[in-house]
Amino acid sequence: MLARAQKTDRPIPQGDAGKSEARARPARRNAIASGLYHTGALRIIEAVARRFELKRNKRGGRVLVRRAAHPKFLVLCYHRIGTDGIPLFSELPPDVFEAQMRYVRQRYRVLSLDQLCEEMDRPSHKEDAVAVTFDDGYRDLHTYALPILRKYQIPATIYLPVVSIETGQVPWYDRIFLALKVFPKDEIKIVLDRPRSFRLDSYNVRLHAAADIIQYLRTLPDARRKEYCSSLEEQVTLPEDELKDRMLSWDQIRSMGRDGITFGSHTMTHPAVSQLTKSQLEIELGESKQMLEQRIGGLAVHFAYPFGKPADCGTAALPVLKGNGYRSASTTVEGTNEPGDNAFELRRSQVGNERSISMFAFKLNQLFLSPNSENPRSSDAELRPVLGESVAESGQKQARATNA
Repeated sequence: MLARAQKTDRPIPQGDAGKSEARARPARRNAIASGLYHTGALRIIEAVARRFELKRNKRGGRVLVRRAAHPKFLVLCYHRIGTDGIPLFSELPPDVFEAQMRYVRQRYRVLSLDQLCEEMDRPSHKEDAVAVTFDDGYRDLHTYALPILRKYQIPATIYLPVVSIETGQVPWYDRIFLALKVFPKDEIKIVLDRPRSFRLDSYNVRLHAAADIIQYLRTLPDARRKEYCSSLEEQVTLPEDELKDRMLSWDQIRSMGRDGITFGSHTMTHPAVSQLTKSQLEIELGESKQMLEQRIGGLAVHFAYPFGKPADCGTAALPVLKGNGYRSASTTVEGTNEPGDNAFELRRSQVGNERSISMFAFKLNQLFLSPNSENPRSSDAELRPVLGESVAESGQKQARATNA
């Protein structure tokens, strides 16, 4: 399945004009958001977002402004807080995360996921609210996130891939990112949906190549996905020091539980749920819940779909989730949630990847004001918004280290 890698000196097309324009667009957006934030004008947008909403006209598709009829609930989705080591696709400095949590605590009602589900069923307030969640259970949540959450008295839910916590081994996609990072050649040829060739000339390019490979593997039956992963790892030796002590331990999880953190299932092994057979669904959704509850000594009633786009979720999981006593299931479809929405299709936003507090604040208000897409694109990749600017910054950091 995977051909042998080979070294090549073929130059990469640069596309300087397009790259310059691409770099200029976020710079302009950041400048606008910064101006709104520091002049206080963002408060006007915030006040509008609390009282009004944009709604699509179902006939013509036009967006109309109308007074908000009920509160909206925004679920924030994070992966890790920290900047070193695995996961390579996501990093957020603790001071940036603290600024975000301070802003959320000062400007919004903050709910636990239990409270959010309760209010979606029976609204008791008119004000918008925010809940905080983390996927994957990386150890830096205990080191960096917990003290900040405790400081601002913010409840949070962490979704755990149970086998990774039980064994201490990072999930399979982290191993692919690491494999591409340390791959000994500057090109890899691989047969995915078709023969593909990926240049590996820089840290940034290597991470994006890994994301492309993972994007394809998400579409395969789980057994085939495992074969691809094994085949790739046969070509490279993963450094054990980069794999060690990256996941939360059960002792840390139980300690965080005493601080008000709740835990949900993120399956056993983090597959795309839509690619599982019926028996695999029972294991990944049912047994993960049972083992999690045994380890934490309490209930685990919330679930998060791995990767979380509609194509990753499918429809077969819903009866299995309900049959195993779950109360909610979270996606990674952007948007807010409203009273009466399906709690097994919770929208979540990864706006927390923003490094600028002004852009973070601007996008939060934008989410509360904007209409949700009724037909979210199933082709969107979870790792694209996660990679975002952090990959570019990681690439710059790597380049500086290389040239030092």
